[in-house]
Amino acid sequence: MKRKFCFFLLICLLFQTGCWGFREVDEEAFIMILGLDKGKENLLVITAQIAVPRGMGGGGMGQGGGTTSGGQAKPTMTVTVECRSILAGLNMLNATLERKPSLAHLKVVVVSDELARQGIKAYLTQLLRYFEFRRSTFLVVSRGPAQRLIKQFQPIMENNPAKFAELFMGSQRYVGFIPFGQVHHFYNDLKSTTVQPVAMLVSLKEKPPENYLPAEEEQFSEGQFYAGQLPLKGGNNIELMGTAVFYQDRMVGVLNGEETLILNLLRGWLKQTLLTIPDPANPKYSISLRIKMERKTKLKVTLSQGRPKIYVRLFLDGEIISTQSRINYGSPAKLSLLEEELNKLLAEKTQDLIAKTQDEMQTDIFGFGNKARRLVATWPQWQKLNWPELYPQAQTGVTVKIHLRRFGLLRKIDPTGAP
Repeated sequence: MKRKFCFFLLICLLFQTGCWGFREVDEEAFIMILGLDKGKENLLVITAQIAVPRGMGGGGMGQGGGTTSGGQAKPTMTVTVECRSILAGLNMLNATLERKPSLAHLKVVVVSDELARQGIKAYLTQLLRYFEFRRSTFLVVSRGPAQRLIKQFQPIMENNPAKFAELFMGSQRYVGFIPFGQVHHFYNDLKSTTVQPVAMLVSLKEKPPENYLPAEEEQFSEGQFYAGQLPLKGGNNIELMGTAVFYQDRMVGVLNGEETLILNLLRGWLKQTLLTIPDPANPKYSISLRIKMERKTKLKVTLSQGRPKIYVRLFLDGEIISTQSRINYGSPAKLSLLEEELNKLLAEKTQDLIAKTQDEMQTDIFGFGNKARRLVATWPQWQKLNWPELYPQAQTGVTVKIHLRRFGLLRKIDPTGAP
């Protein structure tokens, strides 16, 4: 009896193998970047940047995607369609493409700031339900139309648009001026009642504001800009810096690079980054440091007379990379002075950022609500507490403790000027 049963199972397994829903690779048009804009006649305008295999492989004259000045095929082609939904737009793309559009290798979803301020949940859920869509896709908000950004998107160092997107968006781990921005993290925060979602901020290069340069006696901060406003020349024609802040699914404000760095520290997203501050002994000079999280940020939330109090303690590990002045910060006295100034500076900036999210945006993007949940015992009590409405009323206190343990490759400095 057992032999007959095993033989029956083996026969059944034969019918379970195979790839019944396969499609040949050369029958699909892989969309690398998908842009969403507000439509004029219909609800939505979608822009798809599609990979051209012949151009990515460095072949000869291109078809469909055009050619470069050197006669080679472009690595991508761009198609725009106005439609009522994302999937309806993908279906309409078949009218101009000889291959079936596919989201299996989609890397980035770009949403215009105009559409983001209206709300993006309805469009996001369309993608999340679609079997080809991967939740590890990056989500960014463009300052200006997503269509214009994608059409002028021209990577220089990478011919493969998928590789470019992975490297460019993944620089968050060590830059600090970019938040963590994948779709599944955004959607998880969107469903949560304890934290609100954020997304990366991207823009085409613009002319820097006229007043971006500080006064002569002030120090220049490399993180004071938003995407598109950096004083840069050359390189790629797009910039990635700053954060789009959401309340539920609607964009309510933006953070610059410096504020995003603090957000990354509070959320525990940052591995390490470089930080430049004014020299506390001589403010016209600068000190560059490498900082990283020493241990997890400590959060404490209490409730007193119906008003929450939030206590934040940041623990950082630092390394002195360079100093422009001839001051020896390797000595214990000078080192203590530098640590004290750093603690004060970072605490003030963290306090200012929390106040900005309370007063201007009224949204908790730091996850303080995760600690506030412990104030109540049941779900009905948590709903009654209504943390999103309570957060702007909270009192906050911030403490930063940084340890400077290393001094780069130069331990001492000769005050006469010799290294």
